[in-house]
Amino acid sequence: MVLKKVAGARVGEDAEDLRSWLASLDGAPEVHETVVLACAQHGDERPTWAYVEGTAAEGIARRRCLACATAVHLLDSASRWTHPPMRSCIGCGTSIVEVAAGLSIPDGEHVEWVVVGVRCVECGRLAGLTDMVVDSLPLAEVLSAL
Repeated sequence: MVLKKVAGARVGEDAEDLRSWLASLDGAPEVHETVVLACAQHGDERPTWAYVEGTAAEGIARRRCLACATAVHLLDSASRWTHPPMRSCIGCGTSIVEVAAGLSIPDGEHVEWVVVGVRCVECGRLAGLTDMVVDSLPLAEVLSAL
């Protein structure tokens, strides 16, 4: 794990750095678990690189697998979709990212908050995509909807 700052921006070398960053966000609810989001269409060899669309203002996000183009709306984003633009890195302009979610699970069973972050695969810049308050949903239900 190599979290560092380059020109004032937090960067990481891999998805584990993204997970670590999500688990230590200042001023946010405590993150108890993090998970790297990968395409389930590929069996045991699940690719993690994706294109993402999302907006923090609406609390919605969708990721599209770079390998097969399968799109997955996160949680209830499909029912509230507003067609936000594809995300691109403000550092290098690349649109390909790794995506991870941080989950706040105060009682160990029910999720109350989800934060979604990305790591640019070109320059390593870490950034938040969106966050979502959820109504104490069971952990298994939330994981299946990411």
